[in-house]
Amino acid sequence: MKTKNENKKGFWASLFSPKPCSCSCGNKLVAEEAEEPAAHDFSQIKLDAPQTAIKEIKILGPGCAKCKTTYQAIAKVVSENNLDVKLTKIEDITEILSYHVTGTPAVVVDGTVKIKGRVPSDEEIKRLLGI
Repeated sequence: MKTKNENKKGFWASLFSPKPCSCSCGNKLVAEEAEEPAAHDFSQIKLDAPQTAIKEIKILGPGCAKCKTTYQAIAKVVSENNLDVKLTKIEDITEILSYHVTGTPAVVVDGTVKIKGRVPSDEEIKRLLGI
């Protein structure tokens, strides 16, 4: 009598073991060998700027000192790291409220509010941008 472990081993072995062909070919099928992949030339790839998936950052705020500081801090990190990101400052109160933000400054990354009510540090901005 087989134990559970032997049944499981037999089951997996039956799935991955070669089986005799039941078709009309008479087991005369020949498997072709896979070709070696071509060597790639990576010399043309530029590694100057880090690639981020972030496309747009919005700074929400009415124009207070904290809002200006947040904008400057994010602009500094973006320019230091040569990121291709669209950075905009939103001062229209109706547009700010459309993001359901009650405390400013707020940082919106690709349509999602990530930071609100405080000025982020440079390290936090880098983590936010994936640097």
